[in-house]
Amino acid sequence: MLSHTVLESQQSAIAATAGRVLAGSWKLDAGRAITLNPRERSVLEISQGRVWLSVGARPGHAGDATEDVVLAQGQALVVEAGQQVVMESWYLRGGAPSAVAFCWDVVPAVALAADPAGDWELGVAQPLRDLGCALGQGGRAVAAAVAATLGASGRLAAGLLRFALHRIAPQRVRMHA
Repeated sequence: MLSHTVLESQQSAIAATAGRVLAGSWKLDAGRAITLNPRERSVLEISQGRVWLSVGARPGHAGDATEDVVLAQGQALVVEAGQQVVMESWYLRGGAPSAVAFCWDVVPAVALAADPAGDWELGVAQPLRDLGCALGQGGRAVAAAVAATLGASGRLAAGLLRFALHRIAPQRVRMHA
């Protein structure tokens, strides 16, 4: 998700409508559409603007039809796992589409009923996988930084050598003449 250093509560209403994304929100530009495919039960909340949603049938409910919904700022919709949602920024009263800011989060699960396997998965296994992924990304970033530093150092050394040879070369020519 995108983040900003200024809290949204400290921003003016004009700044919020000037195309800035609200802290902790995703942005959907005016006239654009996006497809959301949740793997878990999720909630879609509109932080800024208005959207038109086409919500697909729930998994296992083939008789359900696709539903069209319009959500405005402050409204939310719970989307079941496997349901497909196509979201498009909706035109405001002035006739022009506006950018939309939205939050897309997993619905918090109620307390698990004494499930040791679930506790292990949520409390240890998943954070361990997340840590491994983060360490791998950090390692790749450090390796890229070291490679870039070595490349820049090599170019600097070559440049200094060329500079020194260029400064010495005219003196040699003058000595032999």
